[in-house]
Parts: sequence; structure tokens; C-alpha cells
Amino acid sequence: MVTIYDIAKITGYSAPTVSKALNNQSDIGQKTKEKILQVAKDLGYVPNSSAKGLVTRKSWLIGLIYEEDDMGVGIEHPLFASIINAFKQDMEATGYELIFIARNLGGRRMSLLEHCRYRHVDGVLIVNSDAKDTEVLEVTQSDVPCISSNIVFPDISTVTSENIRPSVEAVQYLYSLGHRSIAHIAGPQNSIAAAGYERLEGYKAGLISRKLPLRDELIVVADFWNGQSGYKAMMELWKRDEKPTAIFCASDIMAMGVMNACRDLGLSIPQDISIISFDDNLWASFAHPPLTTFRQDRQAIGKKAAEMMKQLLSGEKVPPRVLVPVQLIERDSCRKI
Repeated sequence: MVTIYDIAKITGYSAPTVSKALNNQSDIGQKTKEKILQVAKDLGYVPNSSAKGLVTRKSWLIGLIYEEDDMGVGIEHPLFASIINAFKQDMEATGYELIFIARNLGGRRMSLLEHCRYRHVDGVLIVNSDAKDTEVLEVTQSDVPCISSNIVFPDISTVTSENIRPSVEAVQYLYSLGHRSIAHIAGPQNSIAAAGYERLEGYKAGLISRKLPLRDELIVVADFWNGQSGYKAMMELWKRDEKPTAIFCASDIMAMGVMNACRDLGLSIPQDISIISFDDNLWASFAHPPLTTFRQDRQAIGKKAAEMMKQLLSGEKVPPRVLVPVQLIERDSCRKI
């Protein structure tokens, strides 16, 4: 079994310094910390959480509140699965374990905060939960350190992708290709996530930036974040009088449904209509045609959430919201007219 003394011997640092690095204390240099953590990883060091807890009065447990909702977003969603995995790996590298926080424990009904107390979690990451859920709010308003991802709460810090700027850019990109009638298939306008309404606001701002009129008939708000809702929204859009030459979809999953609807309507992409989307999920490059979209940096979001969590646990201040940049990935679903 690898001990801190083994790590100290290889790195040349003292055992107390190694201990500080492994416990993410702030009174040692970043380069020293990184070197020690890398050696610990290479040696397969596994911290003894029970022993650490006796010394630090910490459980070394981080709770995850992730609830599958009725908006078509489940735990298998590639965006959130990747964010959670990146967060988990980063926290585990400094000795923390990630556990799910549920409303039932061993068949007994328990509030989310009660579950947090029962497990003695040191902090909580909240992903894909209703920002108006009273039990979730009870956790965010408690003394348990909390970070959220992709949901904005009034009481805690959050990390999300940029939503407004790239949505403006989506409209401007289509405009640069000659499009003047640009529709938006918007995400649900609810309290689950900021993405739906922020991307809609970005779309509107993009139209304004190019002095294009805002037409309500070119906006369809989808019921759910899924392909079926994208399909339904496209069918609704095409019943209306004005037929756009391009569409900005709020997510790749919805864009898949939109593309299927286009085929059923006899529309060729991009010859008859151009489509740009948001996410760059795993299947975007395999769509027919491959989808032009904005890539969310899932790894960066998860790592930033972990960084913010560790800062909170160390008593440091963190900004109320951190925005992670996205990148336009040009493929074949848009054309110049």
C-alpha cells in the first residue's frame, strides 16, 4: 500500500508538504502541488478516508444532485454525463468520493438536505435540477457548500457554457452566408436550465445586431430537450406563412428531430434550408449532412466546477457565475445563398 512517505521519498518533499498537497491546502505552491499529485497518481495512491476524516473532521464525500426531469434530459445525456465524469475525476484526484443524493434512502423518504446531513457530505454539485424545487433550494440555502452546473441559482455559484454570445454568433454566421429569414427552434423556457431562454435572447440580439426584424412566427419553443420535440417544432414552423431559409436550433438533440422533419417535408439540407445548432454531441458529426454546431467544452465545465468546489471547501471566495467559452464547428449543414 502506497503511503505519503513513499510519495515524499520520490518527490523529495517532506511528508507534511505531501499531506498538504493531497488535502488541497492553499499554503503550498501550485507547481509543488501538481508534482506531488502526479506522483501520487502514478503510484496509485489511495487516501484512507477514515483516517483523513479523523484528522480533518471531513467526510471526503461530495454529493451529486442530478434528477431526471420531464424535459427529456436524463443521466445518459452526453453533455451532463461528460461534465459529471470530469468533475468526478478531478475531485477523486484530491481524495474525494462522489455519491448520489436522492429523496429516498433504503426505502425511507428523506429530503435532499436530510440525505446530505445523513451522509455528512462536505459539498454538493447540483446538475439538471429544477431551480424552483423547494428541496433543492433548501440545500442551496443551507450551510452545505454548493456549486451548480448549467442551472442558475440565486444563492450559489454556477458554471455554464456561454449561451448568449454564441447564439448571437449563430445568427451572424447565417447572415454572412446570405440568409435574412432565420428561424429559431428554442429550448424549453423553464426553470431547469439557463440555456433555453439565454439562447433565445442571443438569437434576438443577433437579429438586432444585423438589423433584421424580429418575427414571432419564426420562433417555435420546443416542449422538451429531445428529438421528438425538435421534429414537432419544425412541423409547426413549416405550417406558418413565412418559410425561413435557415434555422438555429437550441440543441443538437432537437436538431436531429428538425433534420428528420425536413426529410419528411421534402426539404434538402442545406440546399433548401440551412441548420446550425448547439452542443456538438457525439452524433453531430455523423448526422446527414454533418451538423454545423457550437461545441460545449464538457471537460472544462466539469474541471471548473471541481476547482470552484475545492475553493469553497478551502474557504475561498468564488465568482457567482463562470462562463466557459464554446467553439463553432463548421460542417456541411449550412450553405451560402
